[in-house]
Amino acid sequence: MVAIYKKELKTFFNTIEGYLAIMVFFIISTLIIWFIPSEYNIIYNNQASLLPFFSISKWVLLFLIPTITMKMISIERLQKTTIILFTKPIKTWEIIFAKFLASCSIGLLSILPSLIFVYSIYHLSEPIGNIDKGELIGSYIGLSCLICVYSAIGIFSSSLTKNTMISFITTIIIILFLLFGIDYIRTIYDNSMFQKFSMMYHYESISRGVLDSRNLIYFISLTTCFIIITTLQIRQNKG
Repeated sequence: MVAIYKKELKTFFNTIEGYLAIMVFFIISTLIIWFIPSEYNIIYNNQASLLPFFSISKWVLLFLIPTITMKMISIERLQKTTIILFTKPIKTWEIIFAKFLASCSIGLLSILPSLIFVYSIYHLSEPIGNIDKGELIGSYIGLSCLICVYSAIGIFSSSLTKNTMISFITTIIIILFLLFGIDYIRTIYDNSMFQKFSMMYHYESISRGVLDSRNLIYFISLTTCFIIITTLQIRQNKG
């Protein structure tokens, strides 16, 4: 499992596309929260808070994570190496989990440069250091949860097709449904029960700095669910 994990990391970072994807995430975030005048601009709104960054990150990750995961299994099927990979003396779920961990690791590395934003906010606040640490920690935990769920969904989508672009689009569609589709259904049927299944609801709750176990259970359950159905999908179709 460790070998597969290292292979996926090496594959990603051996291409210019890997570094470019991370650079794009950082550059877009930097431009929006520091330079482009909008409700998300920290200087423009004179607000020493990183909430704008966490608000836009879910959108940038919506394209970054599918870019990372779209080739992880689909390329194996395209090159007809799935038979070799999934007949090795290693369990199917371990292979899937290794690829999932690799995607999560890359995603977490992508948000690591944002610590520069934390340093900047810390010194821009009045007095210096006057920031809501609970909100900040909660937001990073929430963002990490999103990366895990996005990765699990991306791996699942990659297992469905040999076409990487279809995998990319499928991942985005599923994520958008979980973010907004369930809320839309809730408004149609006027049933608050649907809110508990909305990813946006749980992400915003954690981002407020309130670490409710129900929110963490939601993300863990959703991530586990997609890893399981990916494993089942691969077992049914190993070629």
